[in-house]
Amino acid sequence: MSNQTNNLLNRNRIPFFICSLLFFSYYLTMYLVPPPPNETNLLQKWILDWKLYLQIADEILIFAVLALIPSIYQLANPWRKEESTTALFASGLVFFLVVPMFVLVDLLIGRLVYPVNSYPLSEDTIVFLLSMQVGTMHMISLVLALAILLYSISYRNKNKNGSLILVFGVLTFGFQMIASYSWLISPEVLLFCQLSFPIWILFVGISFVKVDSINL
Repeated sequence: MSNQTNNLLNRNRIPFFICSLLFFSYYLTMYLVPPPPNETNLLQKWILDWKLYLQIADEILIFAVLALIPSIYQLANPWRKEESTTALFASGLVFFLVVPMFVLVDLLIGRLVYPVNSYPLSEDTIVFLLSMQVGTMHMISLVLALAILLYSISYRNKNKNGSLILVFGVLTFGFQMIASYSWLISPEVLLFCQLSFPIWILFVGISFVKVDSINL
């Protein structure tokens, strides 16, 4: 019985490890890319200079999103008995808002660095794509902040470390709120705040799955 529990525990933890690692890698790769220049005539050169990093980030992001889906499903399995409606609502926010918006960001980055037939990538188009990317990341951070707060509240009585999970969730909520205003903070502060998400999902995922698996 003990071996079966350990196997289940390890298997259920895998998506959280993968998701955390990929999002950590994505945010770090994007941090290595300097902010786009204010002069529109330098945008083409900026893309060429950092094309490899943007391509790497683009590929990492899509796999990170794919790993996020099973992780969120485990955090609020709709078939589990006495599942918290708060956790289910938080999962709905992630599934129906955060995941599609991350996919949109991936498409926007991909359009910057990959050719689409022979369509030209004008300066106006680049400005539009970058503006959409910033706006979408703003929304992602806001929705993530709310979802993380709701998850943390729903877990406070389900885990012996519930108080710690709640405190960590409130801190992550604050960091994500700060990250949503990326144009007002330095790249270093932005990276620090963004990394709170992969750290949170790893910490909460391991804690919650461990308790849930032992109770099976």
